[in-house]
Amino acid sequence: MSSVMIGVIGIIIVIALLMLRVPVALAMGIVGFGGYWIISGANPTLKLMGMVPFSTTANYTFTVIPLFILMGYFVFYGQLATNMFSAINVWFDRVRGGICYATIVGGAAFGAANGSGPASTATLAKITIPEMERLGVNRRLAYGIVASAGPLAQMIPPSMLMIIYAILAEQSVSKLLIAGIIPGLIIAFGYMITVYILLKRNPELALKMERQPLSVKMKELKGIWGITLLIGAIMAGLYLGFFTPTEAGAIGATLALLITLFSGKLSLEGFKLSIIESIKTTATVFLIIISSFLFGYFLGISQIPNTVSSFLTGLDVHPMFVMFGICLMYIFLGMFIDMLSAMFLTIPIILPAVINLGFDPIWFGVIVVFLAEISLVTPPFGLSIFMIQGAVKGSEYTEILKGSFPFIVTDFIVLFIFLFFPQIILFLPNLM
Repeated sequence: MSSVMIGVIGIIIVIALLMLRVPVALAMGIVGFGGYWIISGANPTLKLMGMVPFSTTANYTFTVIPLFILMGYFVFYGQLATNMFSAINVWFDRVRGGICYATIVGGAAFGAANGSGPASTATLAKITIPEMERLGVNRRLAYGIVASAGPLAQMIPPSMLMIIYAILAEQSVSKLLIAGIIPGLIIAFGYMITVYILLKRNPELALKMERQPLSVKMKELKGIWGITLLIGAIMAGLYLGFFTPTEAGAIGATLALLITLFSGKLSLEGFKLSIIESIKTTATVFLIIISSFLFGYFLGISQIPNTVSSFLTGLDVHPMFVMFGICLMYIFLGMFIDMLSAMFLTIPIILPAVINLGFDPIWFGVIVVFLAEISLVTPPFGLSIFMIQGAVKGSEYTEILKGSFPFIVTDFIVLFIFLFFPQIILFLPNLM
C-alpha cells in the first residue's frame, strides 16, 4: 500500500473519530502515531514521540495562548460585560429595537476582550436575551442576534483561532490579529443592517425604547472605561509595534486583573476560578497542538500535502473556483465536527495549495476563521445554538435556528465580499 493511500485512510479515520465525538487530541494523536509507525517503522516513530512534545511547545510564540486565555477569564469573572452592555444600551434609545443594536455592538466589544466565540455567546445569552424580551423584542430575533453576535469573538482580536492558525501556518501572529479588525467591524455592521431590514419589514418585532436623558447616558459611560482601555491598549500596541503578541497578552492579562480589582467586581473565588480555568484550557489547547503536529508529521511523510497541492494547482479552472470548493469543504466539515478540529486536520494539507494558487496566507486565515464563525450557527451541530439552549431556560433548538437564518444569509454575503475584495482584509496588515 502506498504512503499516500495510508495518509488518505488516516484522514478518513480521524474524521470518523471526530464525528463520533472522540476528543480531537486523542483522535489525531493515535492516528498520527499509528500512521507514522506504519510508514517509517518503530524506531523513527519512538524518536519522534520523544521529540515532538518538547520541540512543539518550547516555542516562544506559544506563550501568547495562556496569557490571552487568562485575560479572557479575568474579563468573564470580573463581569466587565454586564457593565459594558448597560452603558452601550442607553445610547441606542432613539431607534426602534435599540437594544438589538446594542447587543451586536456589545458582542463585538466583549469579543475583543474575550477571544472565545462560545464563551462570548454564553455570556451574551445570559445578560442580553432576558433584557431584550423584557423590552419587547421578539424572542426568535433575540436568539438570532446573540447566536450570531457571540461568535464575533473569533474574528476580532485577540482571537484564539487567529493565534492557532498563525502557529499552524507559520505566519505573523500580530498581522493575523490586526487583519481581523476591519472584517470584524464589517460583519457587525452587516448584522446591524440585517436587524434594520427585519424591523423595517415588521416593526412589531421590537418596540422603541424609553428615552434616556443625557445625564443618564453620560453616567453610564463609566461602565465601559475598563474594557475600552483594555481593548485600546492591546490593539494600539500591536498595530504600532510597541510590543509583541506575547507582551500584548501579558499586558492584557495584567490590565484585566487590575481593572476588575479596581472596579470591585472580581471576587477571590472569581480570581481562583480564572486561574484554574486558564490552566485547564491551556493544557487542553497544548495537548491538541502536540497531537496535531504529530499528525502533521504523518501527513508529511505520506506526501498528502504535496499530492493535494499538485492536484489543486493543476486544475484547469480559475483559482477562485478552487477557493469556493475549499470554503464549501469547511462549511460541510463545520456542520459535523468542531472547526478547531477541522483547522488542525486540514491546514497542513490545504495551505501549500492555497499559497501555490497565489492566495495570501494572512487573507486565507481570516477566511478560515470566518468560516469557523459561521459553523457555530449552522445546523446540525452549531455550538452557539446549544450554548443559548443551555443559558436560556425554555429556549428551543428550532426557534433559535429560525432566528439565526437571516444572519447566516448575511454571513454568506459578507463572505463573498471578503473573497472578491481581499484588500479589505489585507489593508491594515500591509501597513505594518
